[in-house]
Amino acid sequence: MSFSAERAPFIRDLQNGLLEEGKFLVRRAVLQTAKNNKPFLRLMLADASGHMPAIYFAAQAELTKVQAIAKPGKIIRIQGIVEEFQNVKQIKLMKIEAAAEGEELSRFWARTPLNRRQMYAEMRQLIQAIATNELREVCSLFLKDRAFMRLFLEAPASRTIHHAYIGGLMEHTLNVMRAAAAFIKIYPHADGDLMVAGAFLHDIGKIDEYNFLLSHYEHSEAGRLKGHTLLSFERLKEKLSQVKMHELTRAKLEHVVLSHQGRRTWGAIEEPRFLEAYLVHAADAIDSTQFIFHDLKRSSEGRNPESAWSEYSKYLGREIFLR
Repeated sequence: MSFSAERAPFIRDLQNGLLEEGKFLVRRAVLQTAKNNKPFLRLMLADASGHMPAIYFAAQAELTKVQAIAKPGKIIRIQGIVEEFQNVKQIKLMKIEAAAEGEELSRFWARTPLNRRQMYAEMRQLIQAIATNELREVCSLFLKDRAFMRLFLEAPASRTIHHAYIGGLMEHTLNVMRAAAAFIKIYPHADGDLMVAGAFLHDIGKIDEYNFLLSHYEHSEAGRLKGHTLLSFERLKEKLSQVKMHELTRAKLEHVVLSHQGRRTWGAIEEPRFLEAYLVHAADAIDSTQFIFHDLKRSSEGRNPESAWSEYSKYLGREIFLR
């Protein structure tokens, strides 16, 4: 294969048909067996513009050879066919080889489009505005924890679904805090301090859920075994041990974190039992879901200008209207 960095397209620009050359980061590579008992390699490929599944059928000896090249975190060069399978675009690979050393990593790693320093300043202002001393104090302990904040500033908010890029966790968290602050004006009978503090803390365990400082991000062992809600609760408990807090306030703050995913079937350890917990869950759901809508529309631009509908989203369970 002969490749040039200038010619290799980004994932967001891929059209159905022959892909003469591609250069992508391997996020996942799993050897599987098809219904006809033939082995194949299922991959998730990514670059700074997005991600796309891929499959590679070959003899076992060739698959073993390719597995040594296409490891998670490695950059590969490929040729293949871009096609639709069950309403999802994928690449049917024909050739795979290792990329040369010294690839420009910015091509493969997306970052938040927002200024992280400005986001941090706004987040700090929202925390300083919390009138309840004990809630403000526990949040401030995290801001003062340099090891925690170093990870928090870099972490993605998810692996693939929403804000799945460097700085994504901070962007998502700030959006949930903004929504919580807005709810105070709409629902003045709700405890705004509890909502803003809970919004800041709801996803802090995501810095432990992913191995995102590697050349790719996958679930850590703790992330797989516990999930980010329990990991967030554990991080919160450690800081709460350093703060004198009324027992009921402590229990309610813990509940906001434990219930922020809304339903047990969605990953919540408990379902929201009071208004403020429900509103933090709602703010979290709104921000993550709006991202999926926006990302679907953005990724659909230029692919089929005559179509008024996006590709099927398994996360939304539907196509979305683009016009």
